[in-house]
Amino acid sequence: MPLRHCLYALVGVLAAANTVLAGETFRCGQWIITDELSVAELKAKCGAPQSKDSQTVDVRGKAGTGSVSRGTTTIEHWTYEFASGSSRYVVTIADGKIQSIERAK
Repeated sequence: MPLRHCLYALVGVLAAANTVLAGETFRCGQWIITDELSVAELKAKCGAPQSKDSQTVDVRGKAGTGSVSRGTTTIEHWTYEFASGSSRYVVTIADGKIQSIERAK
């Protein structure tokens, strides 16, 4: 295979991988909300969520053949819905950072 074809194939694979790795996004007014925003940016652009819940979970780490507690972390789920009947989105926040955005079912 010529080098040019290999490069085209590589670019295609990287583009596909980027699409797979990209999280869900949603529109909030004129803004596109992604998991790359800070929580402060999310609040500034979308305001308060319609609902939110949080839980504290143990963080465990490997120690020898077992695991030990490394502390706790707080996980929050913020739900946004902008018009009745439209899609709802759940933003998962861990330790004050957006971890994921998912379309609610």
